[in-house]
Amino acid sequence: MRKVRFLSIIVCAIILTACGAPAATPEAADAAAAQEMETPAPAADLGGPGEMLGFIVEDDGQIPGYMMMHGFLRTAENLGYPAKLYRAKQGQEALASVETAIEDGCGALLIQNSGGANDQAVQAAIQAGVYTAVPYDLCTLEGLDCNVVADDTDYIEELARGIAVRMTERNLKSGRILVYGVDTQPIYEKIQAAIGEYYPQFQVVSYERTNAGQAAVDELAAYLLYNRDIKGMYAVDRESAPLSVQARNQANRQFRNEGTPSPTPEPSQLPGTTPAPTPNPGLLTQISITAFGCGLSDENLNLFYDNDIYGLCIEPYYEAAANATMQLDRLLLGEEAEQTMRVNRPIVYGDTMEKYLAIYEEVKGLFGLQSTATPESQA
Repeated sequence: MRKVRFLSIIVCAIILTACGAPAATPEAADAAAAQEMETPAPAADLGGPGEMLGFIVEDDGQIPGYMMMHGFLRTAENLGYPAKLYRAKQGQEALASVETAIEDGCGALLIQNSGGANDQAVQAAIQAGVYTAVPYDLCTLEGLDCNVVADDTDYIEELARGIAVRMTERNLKSGRILVYGVDTQPIYEKIQAAIGEYYPQFQVVSYERTNAGQAAVDELAAYLLYNRDIKGMYAVDRESAPLSVQARNQANRQFRNEGTPSPTPEPSQLPGTTPAPTPNPGLLTQISITAFGCGLSDENLNLFYDNDIYGLCIEPYYEAAANATMQLDRLLLGEEAEQTMRVNRPIVYGDTMEKYLAIYEEVKGLFGLQSTATPESQA
């Protein structure tokens, strides 16, 4: 099958040369791909259907989408495929893009399907007979060729261990870990189970964020001020990490200026959990919290490099799209592909961030996004 692929590439090169088409330089490939997002080019005539890859991606201007676009474009280029982006809003626009992509000659499609919002588009691609893959989000539609899913279980143990180990390094023998952000319950339950099994000296609580901006900061700061036995914290979403750090700093300033609040409430008990023990009075003498965040953003990176965040959970958008593209390649070559794959969510620290920072900066450069992240190593 590899030999057939090689001959196909040679034939394509001969056709393009005969037509007088100039050869694209590697340096121009990413720029051309980015341009295609705004002005889609006609499909290349490669002598048969199925040799162009398309990616229908949500047009929301957010980093996750850009990371997936980069993973798709780079992998397609490395594999020798022409590739085209179809930026569309969820729902009807995405559905219409399936027809457009097929008309353009795409024989294999990646389709972003966050929360099942593009189920109709995925079904349309499957019914049209093109190889179809969904990156990052779980998709259980019948007939889907490949689903590359971000791990939602295994990383929890690594994350819980990272927080607990850091608390232990601070010579803490007790204390609580706060799970903070939007939709905390699923992650809270998993972290609670991991901590209970491996680090039973620590307790886990959750605080659901229902506000944004300063209102969210004020709420969490008040909570931390009255619950000073919280010594570890995980912000479960990209926006909550900066808010959690601001709240920690605000609570700390208030505590230093005003002293101990009176009275100090007992730790709150969540429904279905055993009562938390009365905190060690020694834990209440200061607000000192090791924070972990989730997701790449300029704000989170700046907090990371300023040591306001000790560790960062990476959302593998780039890796999910890259792996899905590789699986489509296998299908186009007549090989078997993995119908369901999982990609890891790594927990990175100061000495393991370089790889992910490089991909992030490539994305910012490729799509013309201004960067305000300032690692000391690049200052």
